[in-house]
Amino acid sequence: MRKDLQDFYSFLSEELKCENNGFYVIKEKKDSTIRHITIKKYGNFFVLKQKDGFKTGLFKEAISSCDFIVVSDDKVYFVELKSTSGDKKDDDNKTPNDETPRDKALKQCENSQLLFDYLYSAYNLQKSANLNFENKQFIYLYPKRAISEKSPTNMDTKNSSLIPKEVECDNNGCIELDLDFFKKIG
Repeated sequence: MRKDLQDFYSFLSEELKCENNGFYVIKEKKDSTIRHITIKKYGNFFVLKQKDGFKTGLFKEAISSCDFIVVSDDKVYFVELKSTSGDKKDDDNKTPNDETPRDKALKQCENSQLLFDYLYSAYNLQKSANLNFENKQFIYLYPKRAISEKSPTNMDTKNSSLIPKEVECDNNGCIELDLDFFKKIG
């Protein structure tokens, strides 16, 4: 990993790190379709995990955040996992406040961007560094359907900064990714 990225990674709390034997590991709830993601640790990047919501002494309530953040030398990927594609055919999966899973994922990524911006700004201030992560991307991962549908999805990706991406899980809900997976999306 590049020295400036390594220094920033070292600066961060252990609670945000998800390193495990050559892989970054992100675990979801047992009832989730996508339950376990491993990202091979190879190249100029690191992965930060986030709990269901982040809370500091500044907030009374936790703020929802995305599942993980991939920080590379040229781009930051904010990634949210959902069990559905979030398109208009999935209207029965709306949350109580009439929010689709896709809308919720976008808000979670935006919240995580605010936290990440704070983290690297604090690092720059304390270390007199000049890290800059302007190139950012929001990604929404959902499981591939077992039966391929011939009708196109109704997701309107032109008017959203959230990029939907279908992923294939094994029978245990596990996915193995690498940095190239994210680079190919954007």
